[in-house]
Amino acid sequence: MTIGFAGLLSVVWRLFRRDATLMLPVIGAFVFLPAFAALLLCDPAPALPSGARDEAAMQAWINNVGMWGQGNAIWVLLAELIGTFGLAAIALFLLEPDRLTIGQSLGQALVRLVAFTIATVTMAVPVALGLWMLVLPGLYVQARLIVAVPAMARHPALKPLASLRLSWKMTKGLDRALTGALVALFLAQWLMVSPLLLADESLRGSAGNPLALALVDALIAGVGATYATATLLLGVVAYRIRASKGT
Repeated sequence: MTIGFAGLLSVVWRLFRRDATLMLPVIGAFVFLPAFAALLLCDPAPALPSGARDEAAMQAWINNVGMWGQGNAIWVLLAELIGTFGLAAIALFLLEPDRLTIGQSLGQALVRLVAFTIATVTMAVPVALGLWMLVLPGLYVQARLIVAVPAMARHPALKPLASLRLSWKMTKGLDRALTGALVALFLAQWLMVSPLLLADESLRGSAGNPLALALVDALIAGVGATYATATLLLGVVAYRIRASKGT
């Protein structure tokens, strides 16, 4: 019996509901709050040129990104690192065979943070390139690599690059359903965050109410944390499905 993307998302939702009371404090403290703080501390990243993307326009954009990075990149990278730590702890909590407590999962995630970070960054590069060129290829690559972090959580001896190879192998045959689930999650995120980003830009440009700006940024961070958690849980579900079949 095959499972479609709706079935995968249904299992993800049941998994979240089962352990929500334990996972939500971790998500809030280590995924949401760092992202929220980065939004408050950082200037908005330069947007891609809206007109023709010729060599001059792209070079100007690259220069602007470089200038933006000098004052803001440290906060974004720190937020990403802390978020990786929190998500790794959740993966360990859900997949460690000895069923760790949340505190034990956080401790193990800290010990293995370098390995989880290497896997996450290595996975993010091809995904980002695919999303930049065209959204669907990026989501397909993400679908094929989505099991990497859960596999590392389940197998402590598994190295980051080996986890990516294992993920590519394990998601064979499940790639369409996983891509469909990621497309659904991506579209839901985009529909929610797009008006918030416009509101953020408007409030910053007009020196609007700082409380309103903080609220908008909190909602943006909340959407991002929800998407990150959902994709992690999707990877956990995919790992369990393939592992149960001996793949």
